[in-house]
Amino acid sequence: MKKIFVTMALTIAAATVSAQSVNYFRVQFSENLEQVKTYAADGKTFFNPAYDYIDFKGSLPFTHASLSGNVDENTDYYIGNAPNDKSRFTLVRNGSLAIKKISAYTQPVQTITVSSEEGTFTNGKKQVTFTFNALPRNIEELKTLEVDNRKYFESQYFVTALFICCLNRIVDNSADAWEMINYLRTHTATVGMNGVELVSNADMQNIVQSNLVGKDTNGYPVVNGLRSYFAGSSPSNLYTPTTPYKVTVVEQHAEPLYTLDGVTYARLHVLSSGADSPVGWLTLRKTNNHGWLITDGENFFTGSKKNQKEEL
Repeated sequence: MKKIFVTMALTIAAATVSAQSVNYFRVQFSENLEQVKTYAADGKTFFNPAYDYIDFKGSLPFTHASLSGNVDENTDYYIGNAPNDKSRFTLVRNGSLAIKKISAYTQPVQTITVSSEEGTFTNGKKQVTFTFNALPRNIEELKTLEVDNRKYFESQYFVTALFICCLNRIVDNSADAWEMINYLRTHTATVGMNGVELVSNADMQNIVQSNLVGKDTNGYPVVNGLRSYFAGSSPSNLYTPTTPYKVTVVEQHAEPLYTLDGVTYARLHVLSSGADSPVGWLTLRKTNNHGWLITDGENFFTGSKKNQKEEL
């Protein structure tokens, strides 16, 4: 039977919210999205591989196929307030994907607190453990955290721990994760960088595919390997961290600090309950205002989850 698609515009009235809230809307589908990629017009790639929805930051209307029908393969859909203020995205998969529900919601900007504790790793290198009462969910919360905790952003250890926190946002909203990780690459509240290469779509895809694993043919459960970087997680508890969240950053065993062309760089590892040795390395560059920016290494944070068949 030939499918008939009816294009329509759905407008959901959004409540008036304060400047301390972030607007989202959620497109929920009739199945999970393990085989779905969503491409946005600005070049970002979004992933929700183990869920049945995609969250978009922004406002409505959302132009799409009929609510009772299907999203067509490789068809452009739009979000935004006006024709000249819309972002385009495309769902890519084999066949069509049925929309189940579309809803809008707001997310208040939460206050995040941080504390730290220094120690020594088994190889004699310095390690620092950072404790977060909550994980940043979007760029607005990340910037608020920076303003309230400026001294921590002068530590390469802290920026590395914060990267882990931002990376974990991939599970619920990879668009937010992509934005926050690139914020840690490009600038802080007082430093702007031009021409810095952003995290590539390929690296983001590699991170997701290497850490977010659905049930396999033997029936092993969904495991989020990104949570292995938090204290309290283990293969036996499906990498469920304790709260508040703790991340331990360790100096690389060789050349934790080095200088190239007059610029100071740092290389750091992160402890993972899914690996027998610290994972990484993440490379950071010292800025003129004593802050640190990530320059390379995000793609090394893959494969931190131990084999489910052997460990669970």
